[in-house]
Amino acid sequence: MKNKNQKNAKHKMDFNIEKLNKLAKPRSEKAIERARQRKENREWLRLSQDIALAVHYHIRKSGMTQKEFAARMNVSAAYVGKLLKGNENLTLETICKIQQAIGERVISVPKPYVNISLTLPAYSSQPLHKFSPAAAKSERYSEKQTSQNNYITATIDVA
Repeated sequence: MKNKNQKNAKHKMDFNIEKLNKLAKPRSEKAIERARQRKENREWLRLSQDIALAVHYHIRKSGMTQKEFAARMNVSAAYVGKLLKGNENLTLETICKIQQAIGERVISVPKPYVNISLTLPAYSSQPLHKFSPAAAKSERYSEKQTSQNNYITATIDVA
């Protein structure tokens, strides 16, 4: 009995695969090209989508319309519509306009060369910055007093 059920199941599966093959259409060249481009540009597309979501959030939070947002950015409302789809390869200039229009950063670049979290209350209430030995001896910081470990009191903007 088991053999007969297995044969019937195999026959049904073969039939379904044949039927599926008859119904299935090969992907068009255009669809293949779009998939290739999405895969190739995956990183900046994800970033563009993240920025679009942030802009959506800030527009809704502030009660602003897309038209008002476009005016703040000094671009057309149609461009804002494209931007909000998350498929635009944004320039740094456009990202800066977005940040100015919403009043917050949407992109942040880590600064591993700056450490502003260290403060030594016993010596100073000002934050300290640690630099490499070469940077601490550079012309810009040569007149500053550095500690033994190349910490410089942050009296100037180092960022």
